[in-house]
Amino acid sequence: MLRWSDPLTPLNLTERVNPAVLLIFLAILVFLFLMPFFHAPFERDQGTYATIARGWMKGALPYRDLWDNKGPLLFLWYVASFVLLGENIVAPRIMAAVAAGLTVPFVWASARRMFGRREATLAAIMFTLSFADIYLQATANSEIFMLLPMTAGFWSFVMGTQKNRGWWFFLSGILTSLAVFTRQSAILTFAGYYAWLAMICLRQRENRSRTLMAFAALTSGGLLGAVPFGIYFAIHGALRDLWNAMYGFNVHWVAEQSFALKFVPPLFIEPGPLVGGLIFWIMAAVGFWKLWRRKDIAAWLVIFFLAASEVAAQVMGKGSAHYPIQLLPGAAIAAAFGFPALLEYWKNGGRAVRAALSAAGLVTAAAILFAYTRPTAESRFTVQYTFRDYADDAIGAPAIAKAVAEKSDRGKCVYEWGRSSQIYFLADRQPCSRWFYDRPYKSYPSMISEVMEDLRKRKPAVLMVTSEIPPSPELSKFISEYYRYSCQVNYAKLYEPKDSYISHAQATKNRPFF
Repeated sequence: MLRWSDPLTPLNLTERVNPAVLLIFLAILVFLFLMPFFHAPFERDQGTYATIARGWMKGALPYRDLWDNKGPLLFLWYVASFVLLGENIVAPRIMAAVAAGLTVPFVWASARRMFGRREATLAAIMFTLSFADIYLQATANSEIFMLLPMTAGFWSFVMGTQKNRGWWFFLSGILTSLAVFTRQSAILTFAGYYAWLAMICLRQRENRSRTLMAFAALTSGGLLGAVPFGIYFAIHGALRDLWNAMYGFNVHWVAEQSFALKFVPPLFIEPGPLVGGLIFWIMAAVGFWKLWRRKDIAAWLVIFFLAASEVAAQVMGKGSAHYPIQLLPGAAIAAAFGFPALLEYWKNGGRAVRAALSAAGLVTAAAILFAYTRPTAESRFTVQYTFRDYADDAIGAPAIAKAVAEKSDRGKCVYEWGRSSQIYFLADRQPCSRWFYDRPYKSYPSMISEVMEDLRKRKPAVLMVTSEIPPSPELSKFISEYYRYSCQVNYAKLYEPKDSYISHAQATKNRPFF
């Protein structure tokens, strides 16, 4: 299909072993970069995923019984970590570090196929070192689990462009679909592939039939990757719940975010990761410019892949430190071209250029060392989340969870009004409603009626108010009628059932829904 020379040449045994040793070393290095944060406080998003994963293991179904707006494969990563390593806060973080480490070979192999050994080695090194930027908050969030299937899909797509075999594009579609079912933003990776194929179709008319074959194979693979999830949730009568959570809600939620901020890169909205990886992002930007000037099809493929990742992070219209994680594979390949360029600038540039590069390197090193030299996982976590209030909330959550566990029997359900979803997991208590945190309420206020129905039916053993936003009028009335104030632990007000309500709950013998 494509007119580019194959950079691969026959290799002797030494040349084959050395890259393998390097890649194993780099994968271990990724793990070591993330290890100091394994025991950090469980933040609210991770608590949500862990609560759903544990519920799924006990018979609850995501979306139908426990709601979140991420893909089901993310929860399966958590399930796998709990099965292999136990139900604790460290397990999913170890799994995330392993997944990130396994992504390294695919970054290397993609760059190796497109450009050569030197660029591949630099890309793999840059990708690995990018995880030293702890301000990306790459612990066990959806973006880090998405990297492995997304980057493997990119490698498969690169193989398809070189081998002219439809099944490589087919495999790329399957893998990219798995990335989508981890985090929906990966769907724009398909858009990047389609745009690149459309460009090839226009430029190389003699290869139009093969390009159309690639279109069809990629699409077929993407659809096939979605089939197991569709079948599973259809069998359990929750296909509509899956669709509404992954796409219906997210489209509505994205539309609610600032339109102006959709034109601003998240790195500028949330500058922590920009500061912590400043020299890396400069190399990636310079490399992007170098690739743009090359104007060959391999360079354009990286550009389209990186652009799709940036749009996926940016279209949200809000800043979150972990959004730029999706850019790391493409940015690392671009940085492989930016690094030699910066060395050239250093060699031939004047004092101003050297001073600027030195300052960028010093800022990056200082920001990273400032976090890694903190004496405890908790203090490193506070720096990682740039001293925000939700870092304080995560630090205070274990004490709240302990109080909730003391005030309720195992197997009983509880309910929290707020966004500290990690309390459920830390207390080992089930939520009383599938809407177990308040994000969807902000988009769909009418869902409070379903919440109230669930609470009346399941009668929470403890009600928690952790948000600064007061409960809805319906929930406030329910609390005043049937619950009494118990105590305040950190930022959480705890309420226990009144004696009359306890007797009624025991008489009806209501149980949690899973």
